[in-house]
Amino acid sequence: MAHSQHEHHHSGHDHMEHHDMSQADYTLMNEGINSTLRQGNGDHKSHASHGSMMAMTFHGGYVETILFSWWDVKEIGPFIGSFIAIFIMALLYEGLKYYRKHLLWKSYAGLQYCAVAPPDKGVQNICSPDEPQVIQPTMLSGAHAYQTVLHGLQVFISYMLMLVFMTYNTWLCVAVVLGSATGYFLFGWRESVVVDFTEHCH
Repeated sequence: MAHSQHEHHHSGHDHMEHHDMSQADYTLMNEGINSTLRQGNGDHKSHASHGSMMAMTFHGGYVETILFSWWDVKEIGPFIGSFIAIFIMALLYEGLKYYRKHLLWKSYAGLQYCAVAPPDKGVQNICSPDEPQVIQPTMLSGAHAYQTVLHGLQVFISYMLMLVFMTYNTWLCVAVVLGSATGYFLFGWRESVVVDFTEHCH
């Protein structure tokens, strides 16, 4: 009987030790999970803090990442160079728009028009037999393909300038506006000549 009670007491003691070890393991596991969650929350806050550093309002300064990760400006010298580069980009964008209109003007200037009457009207055509008729542009022509490439380049530059403006850096925005205004000053006055010509061609 005493031996049985001793075994029962020993068994109960082992059960309590097993229970205590399980409780300790459970406590350690909870501490590990909480530590991981705190660490993850800290990383999230750090990431959120880093994201909030991107100003969404107009600001000055010369520390800026422009368009690409490698275009990371942290000194005044490279920032001035970036200002000039963006200025030239905006200027060339206006020049590209005029150049496309100039090519269109040349295409119209190369066309020869003559009055052609329908055959059933009994009116002789004004064009002489050896005079070329109106040349209709085609979709697969080299001139249209060239214009298509220029159009794609124009769209690309326009989006790049838009993204530069979206940095909200006041100086870079000024570079875009000044470059565009200067480009229009240099090339825009010729557009009235092109528009006047095309309006009188029809």
